[in-house]
Amino acid sequence: MKRLLTSLLVVTVVLIPVTQATMAVYSDKETGTGNTFTAGTLDLEVDGENDPLGAKFSASNMVPGETYHAGTVTLANVGSVDGLLSLMIENPVSNDNGVTEMEEADGDIPGTHIDSSGYDAETGNGELWDQTTLTICLETGAGSHSSNDVCDWDDTILYSNDGTPGNDYSSTYSVPLSTDLAADNAVTLSPSDTVNLVVEVTFVDDESGWWWGGMSGVTNNMAMTDDMVFDVVFGLEQVTP
Repeated sequence: MKRLLTSLLVVTVVLIPVTQATMAVYSDKETGTGNTFTAGTLDLEVDGENDPLGAKFSASNMVPGETYHAGTVTLANVGSVDGLLSLMIENPVSNDNGVTEMEEADGDIPGTHIDSSGYDAETGNGELWDQTTLTICLETGAGSHSSNDVCDWDDTILYSNDGTPGNDYSSTYSVPLSTDLAADNAVTLSPSDTVNLVVEVTFVDDESGWWWGGMSGVTNNMAMTDDMVFDVVFGLEQVTP
């Protein structure tokens, strides 16, 4: 009996709970609410418009030896981030529009592109494309050159195919397609920036051989009533660091 009571006493001692004291500490927190992240915009407008733009450049009643102002457009970055300007020529077409008496007398044949060594990227059978120069510039010159609808010496020339003296001009005329013609100039439009773009076209005189050279068997008469058509694709690409 004495041994049993001793065992119970030991067990009772072991089961006594042990409590641990706790201590209070200072604390504080702040909450920032409404944290917002907004994407910027890159938006090019041409004469205040977006697609579809329609035709922006043209010249009519063209005659050999003359240069024509084909049009001026205003390019504007109406977005919120800087954009790098691009420019491409697409879908060139040269239409014969029938053969006049004068064209036929000079050897033009309906449905036939006479100058086989000329520009061959276009569709159609006209000869005007092989006798025309194209100059595209941004009016970045000083003073009146900034808004006179002319590609001046101090403007930014994006593209020009002004031939080489003594060469057959028509065989050197070749506007590259699906190619950024403005790539070498690295023109950046910041938000709210605008710039005027001018297109000039020259109908080459086939008798001015001292500069233009031959026409590879074609004459100006062969281009009578012909037309040339192409698309101009303007673009802005985000400027990256």
